Amino acid sequence: KGEVEEGYRYVKIALSLMKRMPSIAHDSEIMYYSAHTRLRVEPIQSANEHYIVAHRGAMASGAVRFAFACAFVYDNNSFWAGKKLSLVVNSIKETMKQMIFYKNLVMLALLRPICRLSLRLTGQSDVHQRDDLTNIFGETYKEGEGISSKLPPVMLTECFAKFSEGLIFREVDKARDSIQQYLSIQGLTTANMNNSGNFFPIFYAGLASFYVGRELDDRLLITRGTECKDWIEKLVVSASTWNFQNKAYLLQAEEQFCERNFDAAERLYDAAILSAKTHKFVNEQALSNELAGHFYLD
Repeated sequence: KGEVEEGYRYVKIALSLMKRMPSIAHDSEIMYYSAHTRLRVEPIQSANEHYIVAHRGAMASGAVRFAFACAFVYDNNSFWAGKKLSLVVNSIKETMKQMIFYKNLVMLALLRPICRLSLRLTGQSDVHQRDDLTNIFGETYKEGEGISSKLPPVMLTECFAKFSEGLIFREVDKARDSIQQYLSIQGLTTANMNNSGNFFPIFYAGLASFYVGRELDDRLLITRGTECKDWIEKLVVSASTWNFQNKAYLLQAEEQFCERNFDAAERLYDAAILSAKTHKFVNEQALSNELAGHFYLD
């Protein structure tokens, strides 16, 4: 329902009860789902560490499914929240080794796109990963086939990584194709936007939509970017200024750039850079600087 404050209240109640009446069978599940809400309210950089605690509990209780879910979400959030890339890459590789060992190929498929993007950002895009995996359908795994063609979550993860890559490296065709595919699968519905982990995709979908819409004069994509911006703005008020203020400023700046309101865009780029620095999102500070640079060049 998007009622973050109320959800956070119940999270604190659940965690308090867990401490009073611990259960090895259910504690990891409680910590895992609680962390989803905590990500929105508490600083992401610290809230993400709750997944590590939940992972340890899940492994101790034999809840391997929750352990893999915790590892995936932790690695994914570490990347998007701006943790040092070398540490992210090492963590992802270790998680992927475990997933291969336990033959959890769906989770493996979900993590591969972020691994590829991480490697490209660290100048290791020539490092090839294992491509001869046999997936759960008995087919040879290749990106865009097998698991990814059958499971929407995997397709969405691949599209998310690709349109983010297109945005970062200014590859407009890649960004256009992947953002359009992403929106056709996911849709910017209230239910999808309220999904616990969707604020990073919404943020980057907004930026990619503004970028592609401006480059190709596509008003529909610019409208999609505005819808993403509106949702992030709501999170600034309902969830956390720390986590979402700089994101809202950057989306607002890109929107004003699209509308040719250059004075407003300039002020908002400066605000986005300062807010990202204040709230320790080093990757988004860099991204804000880069997008501001493109603004000044254009």
